[in-house]
Amino acid sequence: MSLTVCAFVMQPNLPAVKSVLEAQLSGVVKEIIYGQSADAFAAAKASGNPLALLVETAAAHAVIKDLCDDYGKEQRRVKFIYSMSAGVDAYRLSELEQEIRGIPIHNAQGCYSNILAEHVAFSMMYFNRFPWRIVSSKHEKKWDRFNMVELRGQKAVVIGYGDIGQACGQKAAALGMHVTGIRRSGDNTTDKFGVMVRGNDALDECVREADFVIGVLPGTEHTKHFFNKAFFANMKPSAVFINIGRGVSQCEVDLIDALDKDVIRGAALDVFEVEPLPKESPMWDVPDSKLLLTAHTADWTDRLMHLSAERFATILKSYAASGSSDAYCVQVHKGY
Repeated sequence: MSLTVCAFVMQPNLPAVKSVLEAQLSGVVKEIIYGQSADAFAAAKASGNPLALLVETAAAHAVIKDLCDDYGKEQRRVKFIYSMSAGVDAYRLSELEQEIRGIPIHNAQGCYSNILAEHVAFSMMYFNRFPWRIVSSKHEKKWDRFNMVELRGQKAVVIGYGDIGQACGQKAAALGMHVTGIRRSGDNTTDKFGVMVRGNDALDECVREADFVIGVLPGTEHTKHFFNKAFFANMKPSAVFINIGRGVSQCEVDLIDALDKDVIRGAALDVFEVEPLPKESPMWDVPDSKLLLTAHTADWTDRLMHLSAERFATILKSYAASGSSDAYCVQVHKGY
């Protein structure tokens, strides 16, 4: 199958993506077209050639809608769609049900798991090593000696124990922590990382006992405000909430209230309900001792786009050779 690649990639990421695709797909595909709007792919759409669609950002919704408007036909124009991110909620696929029906969708699952897990480890150490006090003491030229808190022996629960969650569990377990992973199919078994994997029925119990609660939930209608007032009230006052999943999963009004009233000790957030976080958000005013705030950059490295583009190239080569691929498929009905 000689495919034409339609790469909907924003300008900041284009050089990295282009370098990978040009190097790995030369002689494999008919053509690679780069663009930032549906118009850029109009000629490819009209050509009758089979297409592979690579997308990123919420703006890709319009491109998917346009290139996949041949629904109802047995042989679809777009043979598969690849998301440069692991999450696919930004594309609003539920609004494109007829357009994408029958078209495989793949994602970057696993490409960012290690770096995100490192961020979670950093977040836990942040609250156990008190860097705000260390920095303040240095500025004051104060010889300030105080006890640190050891992670070894503490309890962590990972809510959303998929690929990213497992990477988080692995690193936490390696630090000597007692880790539980929560997922729908949890069966009370210990995995290869030493993490106890349990089902949703164990959630309340595990959250009550945890020193760190790590959210890795996708953004779906079922996870909206999963982390809310009742959830935070179930946590220990000494516990810390960490979210590297999707911002929609947390109710920020409830979280700020929980931090303000010392319902929980602290939070580390890399994702927010609205991004970029508005300047008027009260999140900015929460003290460093209670909130570690990063701008959805926990997985940003100089290899970020390269890894995802390499995944796309691997999947495309499978399609070129056999006409299909079952690797890293998105379950659209679940939203991840």
